[in-house]
Amino acid sequence: MIEPIRIAGETAWLKRYPSGGGRRLRLAALDCVARRLGLQPLRPPPHRSGADARAVEQRRIQQLQTAGVRVPEILGSGRDVLVLSDLGPTLSSRMREAADAPARLDTLTGAAVGAIGAGHARGGYFGQPWPRNLTAGDAGIGFLDFEEDPLDVMLLADAQARDWVLFAYGAARYYGDRPQALAGMLHEALAQAPAEVAAAVGQVGERLRPWARIAGGFRAKAAPGSTIARAISVLHTAAPLLLALAMLLGFDLLHDGELDLFDLLS
Repeated sequence: MIEPIRIAGETAWLKRYPSGGGRRLRLAALDCVARRLGLQPLRPPPHRSGADARAVEQRRIQQLQTAGVRVPEILGSGRDVLVLSDLGPTLSSRMREAADAPARLDTLTGAAVGAIGAGHARGGYFGQPWPRNLTAGDAGIGFLDFEEDPLDVMLLADAQARDWVLFAYGAARYYGDRPQALAGMLHEALAQAPAEVAAAVGQVGERLRPWARIAGGFRAKAAPGSTIARAISVLHTAAPLLLALAMLLGFDLLHDGELDLFDLLS
């Protein structure tokens, strides 16, 4: 739970970490699906709560700050509370505003892609880089929400591959009419990534390809060689069938009014 507050006339955010939570069985089921399909980057990290979640987020923010990544400043902390500085509007809100302005949308997306790549080059990883968890202000791209740590269940290369897959899957909704524009930016970024990161992204697409064919005849729209774009195209096609499989395992994937399997990863 997070709410805005004012400190010395400036906006800040009071983030509380409730105890308990009912996600353990759902995450265990999703982890089972991911492991069965060999989708290591899509394994969900353990869901933490209360003081444990606060401690993880505080540690992750400090790690990324040390790496030179733009993250909130910690203005105060308690057992299960952090007070965080404001980084400006979310990237998702800026992308919605630019929906009818392709050049502006591409500028925002390109800045985010560059910031993710720069963070990775410094040994960082983000875990939940959906556009709603990024900010886009005058000072550049910022990153939010670190109460779970992917390195609890995967290696760094898989965690960085996860970043690309989740960001691209979230950004794709703004590129329904121009998938090649997004694919091109992501392909260029991934070409600069370590080979094991690119391979992990490609494996996501390859392992889901049979599911995508079952779901409706997958046809890749990506340019040849665009590993991440192919992976995201497969994710979009396979998601409904994977959702049905996950629901058969006995858990509800309703999130923000949308049935979206991959939102459960955040």
